[in-house]
Amino acid sequence: MTRFRHLPTGNLDRTRLAAMVIGALALLGDLFQIGNEQRSPSWNLAAFLSVLLVMIAVVLTHVRGRAPWWDSFTLPVLITVGGAGLRDPLATVGLALAVTLGLSLYGPTSLWVVRTIGSYLAVLAAVAISPLSLGRIIPWNSPPVLNLLPPLLLTSVLTRGVYLALRHQERVGARDAVLARTGSRMISLTEVAAVRRAGIEAAEEIIALTPGVVMVILRRGEHGLFVANLAGLPESLRHRTVAESVIADPAAFGAFVPGHRHWRIETFSADLHLLVGGRKPIADDVLAAFRTVANQVVLGEGACRSHAELEHRAHHDHLTGLPTRVKFFRELTAATAAGAPGSVALLLLDLDDFKAVNDTHGHAAGDELLVELAARIVHAGGPGSLAARLGGDEFALLLTGLAEPGAAEATARLVRSAILAPVRLTHATVAVGASIGIAAATPGLGAEELARHADLAMYAAKAAGKSRVERYDPARHGDRLQHA
Repeated sequence: MTRFRHLPTGNLDRTRLAAMVIGALALLGDLFQIGNEQRSPSWNLAAFLSVLLVMIAVVLTHVRGRAPWWDSFTLPVLITVGGAGLRDPLATVGLALAVTLGLSLYGPTSLWVVRTIGSYLAVLAAVAISPLSLGRIIPWNSPPVLNLLPPLLLTSVLTRGVYLALRHQERVGARDAVLARTGSRMISLTEVAAVRRAGIEAAEEIIALTPGVVMVILRRGEHGLFVANLAGLPESLRHRTVAESVIADPAAFGAFVPGHRHWRIETFSADLHLLVGGRKPIADDVLAAFRTVANQVVLGEGACRSHAELEHRAHHDHLTGLPTRVKFFRELTAATAAGAPGSVALLLLDLDDFKAVNDTHGHAAGDELLVELAARIVHAGGPGSLAARLGGDEFALLLTGLAEPGAAEATARLVRSAILAPVRLTHATVAVGASIGIAAATPGLGAEELARHADLAMYAAKAAGKSRVERYDPARHGDRLQHA
């Protein structure tokens, strides 16, 4: 198998290779047929070189993977000179067949038409220059000559049809590969922005496979429809407001994109539309490819929102909306590892007399109180803080970016004052306090040790009379730590 590893793998490339080999072998055989009796030695030499150049052109076209435009004009001349130098000028049709067989698999249709017509004319011109065929004169417009042209045309048309079919098949296969790869990629994405970026990248790949096509995503905002995303178009069109009439008449969008007169629209909802435009009418399979990408993006966005909701539920308290213990300690660990000395502090809060509220007014009132106090703790903590409910009536507050030694104590006093203020519930007005323990992060101190220090300080505050603020001090709380 390793012996054939350099052979083409695609059907179109294999067909091109076979056509090149067949054409080159036919032209090689024609080289040995040079020597027309009617022509001079110098003409026959030119004929030999012409056939050789035709063979080189066929091989180079395969090697380069493209047929230069000038071949459409130079090859008929070379076929004419070479054919006129053959012993039997009717064999010029073999030269024309070698060219049409190989070169019909390359280039735009317009050049293929010119090349095919040029090959026909070359056969007629070669016979007109050297009409002697096997000892008899055959005029260029005689039936034996003209009857050679329909098979030549049929070969050219069939070869071109094979090329167009194989090229379409390869493009469809390549688009399917893009869609499959994009779908697999989106499964692992959890951010809406990343999903949309993957969708645009897929659209750009499809555009590369289908030149002349562009894509636009329209979304509805406060001021109506606007260009939310695009592929194959200038970035200056992004965020451009679009008239509502575009939904009913997508061709109206062509005013923004000169040269693209053909537009088709796919509506996913009243707020989301896909526009595909082109210089030529948009084929159904091309529109279907863009529609699939858009559907992948819509599904990916929904998956991201579901993931975000599940993530939030898993790591946030259902009652207060604050982070849970797991999420909070993850943030605490990161803060203690990255924070500068003295810039990170932890506050642990335990509500005083909360049980009395539950016993007197019921658990619904207790829940109402916890929601209100959670909001007050967040507000009092201010920027650079993270509040969490650790369970029951216990809260935590992480302070980062502290610039002054007493900043943590000042914040703790603000939190205590906010909690002490009476809370008006649905059926009563209540007041509770909070015992707050403070522990400052120091080099080498992990999150668990920091939390233990704050916990000791908090219990010391509660033991000292409740509604107090206590900062952890190794000299005063060290023994508690050793016996805890």
